[in-house]
Amino acid sequence: MRTTEAQKFEPRKAPKQGRAVHTVDSIIQATQQILSNEGYERASTNYIAEVAGVSIGSLYQYFPSKEAIVASLVEKTVVEAAERIREELLACMGLPLEESTPRLVKVILETRKENAFVFLRLPREVPRYRSVSRQLTTEKYLHTTIFSYYMQHREHLGIDDLETAIFVTEHLVIGCVDAYIDNNSPKIDEETLIDHLSTAVLRYLGA
Repeated sequence: MRTTEAQKFEPRKAPKQGRAVHTVDSIIQATQQILSNEGYERASTNYIAEVAGVSIGSLYQYFPSKEAIVASLVEKTVVEAAERIREELLACMGLPLEESTPRLVKVILETRKENAFVFLRLPREVPRYRSVSRQLTTEKYLHTTIFSYYMQHREHLGIDDLETAIFVTEHLVIGCVDAYIDNNSPKIDEETLIDHLSTAVLRYLGA
């Protein structure tokens, strides 16, 4: 991505005061609402400002383009989802793998389902955001915490290479969860999916 192209995806400045934070949050929330309900093409900066209840000048104070707003929406969504998963990881540090694994699979399913537009639809419907989505993932934000979780349970694992174990289990769970959400299959309920995925992870880990 050329520098000029990359700049389209970057905000002009970060809000510092309460009112500014509220303005930026309103812009991002309005963008999500428009994208989800009306599609990417409808989300012009003028329309975003109108739905957000701010002036177009205020919008351009913080964002040079709608690409930058959408990129900020992706980042905000990923960070919030990662923090929710991090809380569950920390809560599971002292629990047996058989108990903690279903809990972690469940919270991953919940966060992916609640934010399916950002995690699934946006990269597919608007290809230019695929690079943004690849750079901003919950796994990258959580790597240190996930590694600590695996270290905490290391004596119960049958795999010595923790980095490979993390990579495989992350993509096993997220890949299956995303396919489940995408297909919206009535043949599998969430409880069954969580149970089968947890069993697959535990067997792979040799737990």
